[in-house]
Amino acid sequence: MHPVNPPRRWWPLFAVLVAWAALAAAPSARAQVYPCPGPGPGERMVGMTPGGNGVAPVPLCTRDDDADYDDEPAAPQAPVRDYAAIAWHADAADVWFEGGYSDAGVAEREARAACNAVMGGGCTTTGEWWNSSMAIIRDRLGNFYNAWLGKDRSERDKVLADCSAQQLLPCEIYMTFNSSRRQYRPGAEARKIYGAGAWVHGNEGYDGKLYLATGYRDSKVAVDTAVKACSDANPGRTCEMVALSGNGIIQTFRYNGNFDNATVEMTPRRAKEAAKHLCAQLKASSCVLQAAFDSRTPGVFVHEFAAASTGK
Repeated sequence: MHPVNPPRRWWPLFAVLVAWAALAAAPSARAQVYPCPGPGPGERMVGMTPGGNGVAPVPLCTRDDDADYDDEPAAPQAPVRDYAAIAWHADAADVWFEGGYSDAGVAEREARAACNAVMGGGCTTTGEWWNSSMAIIRDRLGNFYNAWLGKDRSERDKVLADCSAQQLLPCEIYMTFNSSRRQYRPGAEARKIYGAGAWVHGNEGYDGKLYLATGYRDSKVAVDTAVKACSDANPGRTCEMVALSGNGIIQTFRYNGNFDNATVEMTPRRAKEAAKHLCAQLKASSCVLQAAFDSRTPGVFVHEFAAASTGK
């Protein structure tokens, strides 16, 4: 005889499957319903299977839309870029910056437009960069140079060194902009106001005076006015420009008793330091700083070196 098999308990299993299928058919934003031992991370319980005939009810779970799914890898994200650009103008003593743009081309367009709005046209840009910083370096004449700040800052150091090699004092780091910054927009005060100095060319006929014209929006007008003042005072002599500054200082000085000179820098302090530095380079036995002229002060002036040395 064959052994008698116990009756199969198919009905409870069938009930579990029917309940699972019914719940799985319900709308769900993330996943279908499935049997579970209980809600785990990122899950929530939505019901129980019917028990009966000796079979215990089974929890039914689904993924929780509001949970953080730490066990699911994040979808790859495109790199986020903060685009930026700087605009400048030859007759401006400042720069215009736009940054924090997610689309290429916008920062450069906006920076140029902001500059042109103040300067009336003629602005150029440094080009666009992203996710880093840019240094703006200024020389003694108020000219600007840009240098990208990489991890080792070697480019900035090189630009700064090349600039400094062309003048008496080291060039200045004027400003530094991070590409995530929003904007920097100076107004009409950014326009340079020029001043120039001229004297008689050569030793023959030199009258020991420096003729200055300051307070001009156009550098050529400042130079022409200074040269004309010199020529009018010295008929038949050739006069030449010896100093030109935009928004800076023309510093006069005398060394070794009767050698006249003038230099330019962006601030009174730096102008004095530059004059002293030149005296040291020349190994001068004496160095007397005289009057300093601000390029932004309107007027035509005559500086007499000999009288300044004697205090007259």
